[in-house]
Amino acid sequence: MAKNIDFKSINLNTLPQQSKPVQLGVAGAIIIIILMLAYFFVYSGLNEQLSQLQQEEDTLKQTYTDKSKQAANLDVLKAELNSINGSFDLLLKQLPTQAEIPNLIQELHECATKNGLNMDSVTPKESVNTDSDNQSNSNSEQQVIQTLPYNITLSGNYNQISQFVRDVGKLSRIVTLNTIVLKRNEKDNNLTLNAVANTYKALTNAEINAQTKDNKEKK
Repeated sequence: MAKNIDFKSINLNTLPQQSKPVQLGVAGAIIIIILMLAYFFVYSGLNEQLSQLQQEEDTLKQTYTDKSKQAANLDVLKAELNSINGSFDLLLKQLPTQAEIPNLIQELHECATKNGLNMDSVTPKESVNTDSDNQSNSNSEQQVIQTLPYNITLSGNYNQISQFVRDVGKLSRIVTLNTIVLKRNEKDNNLTLNAVANTYKALTNAEINAQTKDNKEKK
């Protein structure tokens, strides 16, 4: 049987004079060391790159899945957008034009008279520009709708005032009642209603352009 090789006692300078088993053993050890170094310096780097590529592949697959779902829902989203635009256009048509404002005031008087109320006063307040999302930004953002507020005062009993409020909600043009204050009249036990009647009108293109120009000048 061949003796165990003691690598510590081998002198590489005299390796050619060593026996074949010694030479083969040294050569095998060198090959093993080279393969180990190759693994750590080459294959380990390749494994890391492969892992990164697999992660990128998973990310791309997820992105593709998400985009596919979005594409599948595109027709539904378009239909919803068309529905929203249609509802918005319908609301705009319910807003009075500037020429219709006097008629709208007349309708408020008629609502009061029909319910036996005395319309004591209808006075316009200072109008403000607004949008349906955020009134606080009226000085910095473009507005497309203008609020036209009127202070109204009328008197009558509770049932008459309640019916008046319901009738205002049924007008052909949008009118809202805000800042409602009811006071009892001690003389005849009737109620006095003080409120702000708001109606709204869509701004014309000229008014929107003037507003945009004014905002730019303020900046």
